[in-house]
Amino acid sequence: MKRALANLSFGLRKVLPPLDFRGVKVRMTGDHVSRGVWKRVFRGDYEQPEVEALLALLRPDDRVLEMGTGMGLVSGQAAKRYPGLKVESYEANPRMIPVIREFHQMNSIRNVTLNNAVLVDGDGTGSRPFYLHGSFAQSSLVPMASGQQETVMIPEHSIKRVLSEFRPHVLLCDIEGGEAELFPGLDLSGLRAAIIELHPNVIGRQAEASIYTALAAAGLFPRIELCSGTVVAFEAVEGAVR
Repeated sequence: MKRALANLSFGLRKVLPPLDFRGVKVRMTGDHVSRGVWKRVFRGDYEQPEVEALLALLRPDDRVLEMGTGMGLVSGQAAKRYPGLKVESYEANPRMIPVIREFHQMNSIRNVTLNNAVLVDGDGTGSRPFYLHGSFAQSSLVPMASGQQETVMIPEHSIKRVLSEFRPHVLLCDIEGGEAELFPGLDLSGLRAAIIELHPNVIGRQAEASIYTALAAAGLFPRIELCSGTVVAFEAVEGAVR
């Protein structure tokens, strides 16, 4: 039965009920749903490295800062499992905001605060261009060589202010290359853990090294068993040499 459903013509997805994804319901209709996304949600392995690393590192009353909400499924998993969790979530793509809000409403998720803005290492009073791609997963702060459809201006929020006021325990980041300009020089000393999807084909090795350096300066080092591909999970190591 599963094989038959997975092989359905993708155009028929609108007649199907919402999918169950690890205990939450996901309505898989809309322009943001590609065949690949549908299949991964159907199989239950959509953003699997991020989901599993986050759930392994979380404590029930943590505060989580999320950058790059996407469809909302990663933080939504955690928020549904732990009602005492508080999530401050940032998604730059305005097209995804109604999708995320519907997902939260469908699953009675009330402990996620959603912001349509981008976090920057500045005063957070301006706006900046965001480059929309045909695939929401490739839309980014970084201009693309091909496939770009539209440029929109997105409000900026200061990440230093958010870190100071929200005081997260855990950082979750998947911002399609935007990490290169955000992390170097940032004070992350209040974090206990971080899960970051790096984009080496976009940011390059030097930027990768700067990100690792910023995390190490905060006493955060990779948890190798929770890393997969370009997703790196970091956790504080008490007494580690910085």
